[in-house]
This record gives sequence, C-alpha cells and structure tokens, in this order.
Amino acid sequence: MNDIHSTPEEARESSRALVVRQMMRPIAAYMEDDEIREITVPRPGVLFTRRKGAWYQHDAPELTVDYLKALTDAMASFNQKNFTPIMSLKLPDGERAQVAQQPAVLDGSLSLNIRKHSSVVKTLDELDAEGAFLDWKDVSGPLENAAALSDQDRELLELKNSRNTRAFLEKAVLYCRNMIIGGKTGSGKTTFARSLIECVPTHERIITIEDVHELFLPRHPNRVHMIYGADEGQISATDCIAACMRSSPDRIFLSELRGSEAWEYLTALNTGHPGSVTTTHANSARDTFDRVALLVKQSTAGNQIDIDTIRRFLYSTLDISLYFAHYKLVEVYFNPGRALLA
Repeated sequence: MNDIHSTPEEARESSRALVVRQMMRPIAAYMEDDEIREITVPRPGVLFTRRKGAWYQHDAPELTVDYLKALTDAMASFNQKNFTPIMSLKLPDGERAQVAQQPAVLDGSLSLNIRKHSSVVKTLDELDAEGAFLDWKDVSGPLENAAALSDQDRELLELKNSRNTRAFLEKAVLYCRNMIIGGKTGSGKTTFARSLIECVPTHERIITIEDVHELFLPRHPNRVHMIYGADEGQISATDCIAACMRSSPDRIFLSELRGSEAWEYLTALNTGHPGSVTTTHANSARDTFDRVALLVKQSTAGNQIDIDTIRRFLYSTLDISLYFAHYKLVEVYFNPGRALLA
C-alpha cells in the first residue's frame, strides 16, 4: 500500500517498482545471494552468475523470450524510458542492468546483465585475513632520487619492501597519498576502494562522485555523495568536480576514471586535495598510467598536451598504483623518487 503522504509521482514510481520486483521473482534467489556479484542472461533459457570473479552456468527454462521481454519492458517503464535496442537501466534497489535486444542481437535472442552492488564495507584487517594481500608482485622498478625522499615516503617504502601490506596501505591513506586501483570488471576494485576509504580519519570532510552509489562512508559524518549521469536532467562528472572544488572538501573520491573528467579530477588532486582513492579499468599496475593518459587526452585541455608530458604529470600525481584480479592484490607500484623527477 502506498504511503498516505506520498505524492502522485511517488505513488506511480512505487507501483512501477513493485511490478519490476514481481517480474524478477524467477531470479530472486540469485539476487538475494550475497556472494553473487553479477547475473547475466546471454540468451533465453540460460543464466550465468559471477562469484568472486568466476562464472557459473545455470539452466533456467523459465527465462523465455516472452518473459525476458516483459521483464525488460517493466525495467524500462520504471526508468521512464522508451524502447531502444540497447538500454542502461537502474533497478528499484539500486542495481544496474544492461539490456541488448533486436536488432542489436541475433533474431530470437535477448541479452540481460545485472550488476549487484554490495553494501558491505570490509576493513583492511578483514581483507588481510581473507588472504587478499598474500601474493603480489612489486612492479615499482629501481628506486630513483632516493636522497630527496621524505620521511613518510621512506616509511612507506620500508613497509612495502617488508611486505607489511596492510600497514603500507593504511599509512598511505593517512599520509594523503593518491592511489588508483586498476582491474577488470568484477575484479574487486570497488570493494577494495571502500576498505581504503574507511582508513580516512573520521573528522575529515569527504565528497564522493559516483554514477552508482557504492561508497557509503558509514563512519564519516561530514560527507556528501554526488551522483552524475548521462541521462537528461543529470549532471556530468566534470560538473560535480567543479562543485566539489567550491565545497571545501578535505578529500574528493571519484569512484571511477572513465572519460574526459580524468583531467579535471587529477588537476584537483594537484591543487590542494590530495589523498584520493579512485579506480579504472586496466590490465596491470603500470598499464594504469597509460590508460589514464588516454582518458586525459579525451578532455579539451588534455588534447592540447603531448602524451609524454601527460605521463610525467600522472607519475607526479598518482603516487600508488594497485592492480586487482579475482578480489586479490596482484601488483603494486610505488616509486616516490620518480614522482619527484617528473
């Protein structure tokens, strides 16, 4: 029953949400399983789930073409979107769905992908106990300009070199080092980012910038969560960054670098807002720098700068690059001497 105090629009939205939830009953068990991070239907009758980076196949004869069309129609209605062959949709409980229908797929087929977002925030100690930091490769290369290093950087290097990973990561957050986490989809980047952000002192003012709300900060009272998107009526990540700069944050956390906003964000880190944690899609800790350089080139300002200058800028701005796969730390890059030479 709708709340007696709800507006007509809120009542309509509640009704549309109820329809989606009812339509999703055939996959409810998968949606409720906290270990499942992703659900995909590549074609009618077959369903795959992703648990800790691995895919598992399930027979699902109830997922017929007609059912899938009805489900995606309900999802589109909830988002107040008309039919298009490819749709990015939000579900009533915050999950994200990607739909591909004819003519974007073969006749008689329909693709549905749902990404679930965990609200669980694990500490670095919990990740350490689960073995997330057991086996990683140091890709930092030879230490450069060692004589000019600060006491904090020397301490961080000692912790890294002694494989005291949890302490290295916690101190890096406390010392306001900028960190970027690279990895593929479903690698555990966001889970790890949440754990790092939990190390930020609770008296600091934090602003997050996300397209999907995943950085919850339950212990930080002075927090603001900004949401960006590409749909009509939403604002861009670049606009959010500009607003952040006028809102006196101690730290700005952009959930993912994926486009031209990379330049504005990295510039903000260099102008009085260090201590960032962000993520991006990359193939290794070192590849992350090249990946972000290409994103910077997409911006109006970055397009005017040669790629070598951008790389030097990145090495001086992004202090630590971490690469994750299957919810495990795989590679670490930290060479503060190179940053001083950049």
